[in-house]
Amino acid sequence: MNKKQMIARWDAEQLAEANQALGAVTGKQNLHKKDRSFPSSPFGQTDAGLEDFRGAVLTETIQYLTVQKVDLSYARFVEAASLNTSKFTNCCFDGVKLDGRYVTRQFSHCSFRGANLNNASISEQFEDCDFTGSTLRKAKARDVSFIRCSFTDVKFHGVMLMHCRFEECSFEGAVFHFSSLAGSRFTGETDLLPVWGDTIVDGVKINGEALA
Repeated sequence: MNKKQMIARWDAEQLAEANQALGAVTGKQNLHKKDRSFPSSPFGQTDAGLEDFRGAVLTETIQYLTVQKVDLSYARFVEAASLNTSKFTNCCFDGVKLDGRYVTRQFSHCSFRGANLNNASISEQFEDCDFTGSTLRKAKARDVSFIRCSFTDVKFHGVMLMHCRFEECSFEGAVFHFSSLAGSRFTGETDLLPVWGDTIVDGVKINGEALA
């Protein structure tokens, strides 16, 4: 199934029901509820065993939830919807459109391949996540931990990734341009580091040593 088919299969009623179900469990107003599980998809699960929300249009912010094994590939977050203050494990966001949105809190074993994260506000921890081929133009992050993440072929244009920690991350083919990495720390193999270009690298350290 391609991107166009994933999006086209959702009808207005299915989207309304999915967003209504999500709205019933997400946000501070629902913190008192005992069952705050992510809604079930009308399409069941993918071949990989993930709840199939590929191509959905979401109007509700995923907030204060613990989300596991959900596939939101090519989903579109509209109105004020975002990924905010939640914990995501083994989730797929390939090709997702999150430009200008919050992408925050904890992400473990998640995929953002080909995702649109332009102008996104990013925090707090990403562990074993794959950002291959994603776009992060003018994305903002401060004091964020990236552990064993792949940024292969990512073009970092105008990003502000300040005082962040990159531990054993891969930047093969990645290029920074008109960006700032001020105060950030990199640990791991030096041959996997990105091309710095004209990026601000004040206070950057690599394996404990100041960047020359």
